[in-house]
Amino acid sequence: MEKRYLGEWLTLPSALTPPLAVEVLPHGVTIHRIIIQVEGKTHDILIGPENPKDYETFKYTNTIIGRYANRVWVGEHTVKKDGFERLTRPVKNESPEVSLHGGLLGFDFAVWQRLPLENAKLFTPAEIRTIQNSSTSESSDNTAIYAHTSEDGDQGYPGELYLETLVALLPPAKGEKGKVGSIVILYRARLVNEGVTPINLTHHWGFNLDASLQGDESGKDKLSVKNHRLSIKASHTAELLPNSLPSGKYCPVGGTVHEHNDKLIKDGFPNHGYDHYYLLAPRPGVKLAQHRLSAKEFDAAKAGQGEELDIVKEIFESTNEMVVELKSEKSGLKVDFDSNRAGLMFYTNNHPNKQFRKKIHGGSGTKDDGYINGSAAFLEFHEPLSAFLNHEATPNTTDTLLTSNEIYNNFVRVDIFVDSEGVCGS
Repeated sequence: MEKRYLGEWLTLPSALTPPLAVEVLPHGVTIHRIIIQVEGKTHDILIGPENPKDYETFKYTNTIIGRYANRVWVGEHTVKKDGFERLTRPVKNESPEVSLHGGLLGFDFAVWQRLPLENAKLFTPAEIRTIQNSSTSESSDNTAIYAHTSEDGDQGYPGELYLETLVALLPPAKGEKGKVGSIVILYRARLVNEGVTPINLTHHWGFNLDASLQGDESGKDKLSVKNHRLSIKASHTAELLPNSLPSGKYCPVGGTVHEHNDKLIKDGFPNHGYDHYYLLAPRPGVKLAQHRLSAKEFDAAKAGQGEELDIVKEIFESTNEMVVELKSEKSGLKVDFDSNRAGLMFYTNNHPNKQFRKKIHGGSGTKDDGYINGSAAFLEFHEPLSAFLNHEATPNTTDTLLTSNEIYNNFVRVDIFVDSEGVCGS
């Protein structure tokens, strides 16, 4: 198999029960599998193809998305910030008007290089120590940093951009009942030369907590997530135009189908499924990691001068309450999400994919044996849609513009829980 599709397993020590493992591909920093052992049953909670090479056509599933997540107007746009000015030309790929998920060949299709920790450029010495100390045994390989360089003009975006993405698998703290562990994805980026560029990264991953259960239902019906319960601590959703670009208006979720408060996904399920951006409610008193780090202060910390900088430790040790919760009474699994992003896209896999389905989900792994409509909850944390073109619609959020005086810093954390007493089909 080509090197780009050779997965690397991040694992927690086998002494932990139940164990947790994550397979990461260099192709788009794809999270190919999240494996959980529950009462002797193996679960993979992400949908996707069996063969990693099939991600060539199984687009936008479990991969990183960039330079810009979701949809942007095609055309020439001048971006300005802190005295820098550049021309941005997003390329069309979804329609003549719409550039989707970074363009024709976005970050999801790039081959990222795994770095030795000591070679990381966008993490300070204190952060490297925190990452190293997160290992609970000499034999466990539970963290990885992947790097990629996006050239000036890549898919119409200005400036040469260097990126590093940390994927970390963390054990539960003592006393955390039912918790299996946590997955942290931390995105860093920096312009190589002076200038400004739009950037809005996310992982476009699709969760199904029941898909690995076998024998309790017939056919593909068991693959639906409509019986999962979902909570989203959101205040508004973005109003979309017919081409799915944002209108600039935001609508309150209260009293609508978008008010998810431990609600079954099937309750009020829209005719065409969910494909909506949710603006999270304010979180007073909650300390969130900065979206941007001062390049000057970072360089000083990197050189061992000035104050130590360790954002990684803050994220690893965070006790913030979840902003999104997805759970299934059937499998007894629950995933909680936290992020410093302003919101997230919730998508229910509304276009049945007839291509490929994992064997652990009852598929053959071959073409034309895919997933049904409503088979996954895609939970994609990123800033508001087309924010660099429409920042006035959400003035208290980031403008998604990165200058050469800053370092991009955003994360998502997933805490995974098991209720063994509620497990069915094990």
